[in-house]
Amino acid sequence: MANTDDHRVHAWLARVDAWRVRLHAWRMRIVHAASIPDFSEAESAALRQTVLHEGSLTSGYVLMSALSAGIATLGLLQSSAAVVIGAMLVSPLMSPIAALGFGFASLDGHRIKDAVRVVVIGTVVGVITGMVITGISPIRNATPEIIARTQPTLLDLAIALLSGLAGGYATVRQKGGTAIGVAIATALMPPLATVGYSIGVANWEFAGGAFLLFLTNLAAIAFSFAFVARISGVARPLSHVELTPAYIATGIAAFIALATPLGLTLVRVSRETRARSTTRSLLTKELHVSSGKIAQLEVTWPLLGDLSIDAVVIEPIFLPNAEQIVDTSLQRLFSVKPKINLQQIVAADDGQQTRAMIDAAMERNTVGLARDVPPFAQILRKVELPVQSVWVDRGARLVHVTPADAPNWSLADYQLIEANANVGVGDWQVRIVPPVTRPLSIPFPSGSAIADSSTQIAQRVALWALQRWGMTAVTLETSVKLGDSSATNNARLRMAAVAAILSSANVRAQTSIQSTKGTSANAIGINVFPPAPTVVSAPLASPKGNR
Repeated sequence: MANTDDHRVHAWLARVDAWRVRLHAWRMRIVHAASIPDFSEAESAALRQTVLHEGSLTSGYVLMSALSAGIATLGLLQSSAAVVIGAMLVSPLMSPIAALGFGFASLDGHRIKDAVRVVVIGTVVGVITGMVITGISPIRNATPEIIARTQPTLLDLAIALLSGLAGGYATVRQKGGTAIGVAIATALMPPLATVGYSIGVANWEFAGGAFLLFLTNLAAIAFSFAFVARISGVARPLSHVELTPAYIATGIAAFIALATPLGLTLVRVSRETRARSTTRSLLTKELHVSSGKIAQLEVTWPLLGDLSIDAVVIEPIFLPNAEQIVDTSLQRLFSVKPKINLQQIVAADDGQQTRAMIDAAMERNTVGLARDVPPFAQILRKVELPVQSVWVDRGARLVHVTPADAPNWSLADYQLIEANANVGVGDWQVRIVPPVTRPLSIPFPSGSAIADSSTQIAQRVALWALQRWGMTAVTLETSVKLGDSSATNNARLRMAAVAAILSSANVRAQTSIQSTKGTSANAIGINVFPPAPTVVSAPLASPKGNR
């Protein structure tokens, strides 16, 4: 029985040795592929000492932390990405984080404790600097640059991981550390400045989200450094680890402090990713559109908050109950009541859909989609006609609606539904774009160039239609009886009056008076279409010998 147990132990040890050899072989392949030098034990110790020295606490470190945080805070208040990036050039955060990562890789509690102390001091200095600058600044608005750093996202985590890997690689190769330090500071200093700003304006929700983002990025970067230090072979051998109770407790406490926010962020990112995928599938199924017609989809689901969804969908027809359908389906799937902001942009053909996609992309900012969308359902109910397209200009607070060409409808009818659609829509304004197929004609009293009430109404309707069509030049047309000088004079006066009204709206008018054998017209027609391009044929060559 004893021989059998010994055989099992030897077999298990042999398998462990085999795995150790394989892991070492894979590590060496990665090291050689990444062009990492093969460090001797003395060289590794010297590199660890260099990292420790550069990550130590100095007065210069405190000063540069304050200056970097100050520049970052001003850049955030101005919403200037260029200024924020400039602050990263003077940030000293890479050195203590490298020391922290090397401490984790070496399981060195003493190094971890010293590195944590330096990072904490830099963090406190950055937050206090942000608070002071916010307090004395006349600008305290929550800019997009600030709001974008109030909650961790999957992209933020990816940036931190890649920055940490790049920083660890630059450290072990001892090249390019300055440039990589900018990338690392980009993931850390703006969130710190945002924490200082949020405390300065007493916005604790922003402060908590920004600090969670900072801790998440710090953990990702530090663990990335540890991974590179261990796989490159520059970390202290595990056989030399000091297993004193104090150092073990320090290491565990630091690991938990960094791993906890990282784990919470991963849970949140996982929930949001699942909700985003489910919402995209629901939108394509319930709205009968392809995934490519979902112009924007923003999903946020804080750990202690509600599921919030903002979406912009380009579709050929408007579905009044689409938001309710999606809401019900999400409640059934996630057992929570979501907050949904679904904007449907109606675009009938491919050209309009492409334009709508571009507009939606340009309206998107770092904060996400604007929540103050027009009351589309109410507007479309008042239009009472099939709609070909709907365009939204959020900057000007305008909603442009192109209804169908309704039989027996005049331009005055379209103007009337525009007036009705503008009732009860808040600070939004509705612009109805009528069909261009309707003729424009301004009647005058027979034998007179003086406008009566019918003429004035027709002038107002015509001017409204030209403005909705975006016309800047038209042709005024009428006909007079051949040889009737009085009718010709009236026609000129009528055209001058109409041209003056159009000119006040920046619409240029050319005139065209045609002579006819019939009776003179009492109306001025407005032609919005320019002459068709004339194709001039080249003269035919003369036949040979034909002079």
